[in-house]
Amino acid sequence: MLKRLLGSAAAIAMLSTVSFAQSTDTNQMTPQAQPEPPAQTSTVFQYPPEVAPKVPADQNFSAVEGKVLASGVIGQPVYDGSGNEANRIGDINDIVIGQNGVAQAAVIGVGGFLGIGEKDVAVGFDRLQLATQADGDRWFVASGVSKEELNRAPAFERSEMYTGGIADPDKANRNKQDETMPGNTTDGTKQGNPATPAPNTTPAQ
Repeated sequence: MLKRLLGSAAAIAMLSTVSFAQSTDTNQMTPQAQPEPPAQTSTVFQYPPEVAPKVPADQNFSAVEGKVLASGVIGQPVYDGSGNEANRIGDINDIVIGQNGVAQAAVIGVGGFLGIGEKDVAVGFDRLQLATQADGDRWFVASGVSKEELNRAPAFERSEMYTGGIADPDKANRNKQDETMPGNTTDGTKQGNPATPAPNTTPAQ
């Protein structure tokens, strides 16, 4: 009985030694995980002195006439006038903000029906006015531009100029080069081969 106990103890000790050695070898072979480098940062908005915020960042801005939230602009309709006979031009789908932190343009979806066939057009905020009725109802008016002019205006192609909502000059330059390559049309599609003339089937005289 004693011999069996001693033999079992020796076997357990041997297995423990082998297991520890394998664990040590595995730890030595596993490379240390390298910490990922921090993300690169760059300045997006650079306020010029005349538009820099005049209150500390930890204080709320007061409600002053003319200030709006982006959520109060995006999705709002735009009309071609302030009267009851005004025609709806489209809806504001996005806002372009410049490097100085100032909203430069409203991206308006025009044309199409129920979003089908619609295209985006950038309109400067200086062309938009806010119409307010006596009952408090409000809408935006495109001043000095008609619905037909916006339908003829070039499309604002977000996917070709922006990545994740941030301007991507490299992507824009690549797309511009692709459009100007031989065999490409101005809208980026490939040109087909010239059509082969139909054979002359006129009977010989």
